[in-house]
Formats: sequence, C-alpha cells, structure tokens
Amino acid sequence: MVEEREIVEFLKTRENGVSLSEIAEGLGIPKYGPNSAYALLQSLKNRGVVERRGELWVLIVKEEKPSEKPLKPQEAELEPKPKPETTVPEIENLVRAMAQTLAEAMKSARAPADEWELATKPMTTKIEEGKEKLGALVLRPDEAIEAKKPLLGFPTGTFIDQLFLTPDGKSLEGVPICGQFAITGLPGAGKSILVEEIAVRVAASGRKVLYATAEDTWKSATPRFDLQSRLKQKADILGLDWNKIRENLFVLDTVAYPELREWNTFAETYRYVAEKEKIELAIIDSVTVLEAYRGALKYRVMELARYNQVHGITAFYVNQRSSEVWDSYDMAGGIGLAHNLDGTIIVDYGRVYWYDQQVDLGADRGEFVRIVRVLDCRMSNFERRRIKVDITEDGFLKAIEPIPKTSEMEKK
Repeated sequence: MVEEREIVEFLKTRENGVSLSEIAEGLGIPKYGPNSAYALLQSLKNRGVVERRGELWVLIVKEEKPSEKPLKPQEAELEPKPKPETTVPEIENLVRAMAQTLAEAMKSARAPADEWELATKPMTTKIEEGKEKLGALVLRPDEAIEAKKPLLGFPTGTFIDQLFLTPDGKSLEGVPICGQFAITGLPGAGKSILVEEIAVRVAASGRKVLYATAEDTWKSATPRFDLQSRLKQKADILGLDWNKIRENLFVLDTVAYPELREWNTFAETYRYVAEKEKIELAIIDSVTVLEAYRGALKYRVMELARYNQVHGITAFYVNQRSSEVWDSYDMAGGIGLAHNLDGTIIVDYGRVYWYDQQVDLGADRGEFVRIVRVLDCRMSNFERRRIKVDITEDGFLKAIEPIPKTSEMEKK
C-alpha cells in the first residue's frame, strides 16, 4: 500500500506540479476511493504539506529534518542553562529587527497583480518572439467565396429537428451539423429516451453513431431488459432495419468495462472508433463518465467537444439538473459547461409558475408539465418557446402540440 511519504517523494521530482492522473499512474494506485491518490493528497493538504494549483498538486514544504540524537547525561550537564526571561527592552529590539527584516523582504518581493490596474493600464509585456512567428498565429478572414458555408441540419428523425431554424425562420430539418449540445434535466424527464430514439434512427439512416453509456449496461447475461434490448424494441416499433443499425452503431459500455471511466483510456478508445469508423454522431449518456470529479467535468467536455468540432462529429451530452430550479441552466458541471458547448436543450418537468411559462405552454399556474426547450444555440436561430411533451406508453418522448404553432392556435 502506498504511503504519504511516497507521494511526497514523487512530488519532489516534479517541481512544477503534477496532475492527479499522473500521480495515480506513477504510483500504481487508484485516483479516488480509500487509500487512493486523492485521499492521500487531501490528508497532506490538510497538514499544509501540499497544495492544489488548478489541476496540479505541488509540494509546498520541505521534508522535515531528522531529529537530533538525545544528549548523553555528561553532555546534558555541560549544556548552558536557560537564560532568564527576556526583558521588555529586549522584546522591543526583537520586534524592531523583525520589522526591518520584513521591510527588506518586501522591497524585493513581486507586487501582487491588481485587477483594476491591469484593466486601466496598457499591457507591458515585451514582444520576445520573432514577428514572423507571432504573425503566423494571427488569422484573417477568407475571401467571400471561401468564407461562405451553408448552414446545414443533421437530421435526428425526432421532433427536435423542428426546433432549429434558418435565418428566415424556416425549419433547419435537424440540429446544426457538427454542433455540440447539452441535454439537461431531472432523472426521469426523458433525456435517455430521446437520445436512444435518435441513436436508432440515425444508425438506421446509414450514418455512423458512437454511443457511450454510463447509466446502464449495454448487454447483460441476466434476464435484465438491458439497453440493447430496449433499442431493439424501439427499432421494431419504428419499423427500422436492425441489421442496418448493427452495421452503424458502436457502443462504449463504461459499466461493463470500468477501465473506460479512466479519462486517458476513454479518450484513446473514443478517438480510435471515431477515426476508424468515420463517426458522424456521438451520444454521451451521461457526461459523468468523463470525470468523477465534478469540478473538472467542464474541462473534459471542452476537450471532447473541440475534438468533435475538428473531426466533424455532431454530439449530444446528456447531463443531470443539479438543483430544484427547473427550466434553467442548473446542471452538473455548472454553467461553465454550457459555455463550452454550442447549445443547451432542456428536457425537464415541473409545475408551471412564471407567466411566460403559462403563455408558452397554455397551462394554468401550478399545473404539472413536461417540456422540451432550446435554451440557447450559437450556430443557428431556434424556436424559443417551451414545447409541451409527454412519454408515450411504448416508450418515446413526443411533442403533444404542433411545432411551430398553427395560426389558429396563435390567435387563441
């Protein structure tokens, strides 16, 4: 079993700090849990031995020197006797000397950054790199013909295709292609039901789909009605070709294969499948598979989203609502996670309270409803009102009102 002193020795070799994953891999211990790298680091942190700086852990005290050997009786007799208590003048002289030492140290110390000063004065950073190297990092707009790119929709085959619009207000007939979208709401709202339908519909259409599951096992040797069985049932109800789905659907089961919950292994496997099979749609259900530590969740999502954007992969990230306030940005990972993505789709339920909810849903105050709502999208226009939905008896999430509203409904 690894001890704290081994953590300290490991940190000594990395003066600039080391991440939790590197500590766990370097010492061959788990990241989290009893006797894990995180537990040992927290113990050392509580005693002031290490500190956390962003994603890195740094040693902040030197190893204690071994205590001196006890004196022999003869040596103890030769030791000078303690002096009498220090007088008041001596204390004043000591304080004065300490103040002088502190003043000298402050003269050579670097002044802390003042945010207001930084905001009101120009930068004083020197241009040390060559102008050619720095100039290569500055982009300019392309010519009009090269810069023009059409806004395309990626059809999911579900009602959410009607929620994204062209600049003139017409349906995009899909979500913006290569977009990265969070789907958030309470458990039981229908998030997984929606992405399961999207997975089988898109795979049946001939497009490659990568489905990462952290909430349920894909295939079980027991009589359990597992995820594969539920997708097969949906395909049968929708009249889709299961053999076509089998050709185009690829699954990362982090329940059956716990090693996929380690970020490096997950990322490597994800890239392998995405690049080998030319994946066009990725579904992550849910994002907790990316990082057990919720504070770092947004960084994992950002890393994955940037990869998908570069490789032309449209993606949905299923997330859980983290508070009692429904119909809002509250989600695991915080609002910072939403900033890393191209849009947020709310699939939620609750009781109508605000006037705008009553108007959108045509519901009375206090009435219980299920809704789907596009909260934001940086890539395209979108339907801004809340859509009333329900879960059907055969296990699908369906809109129970026209999208968009007909003129007759708008008049009412």
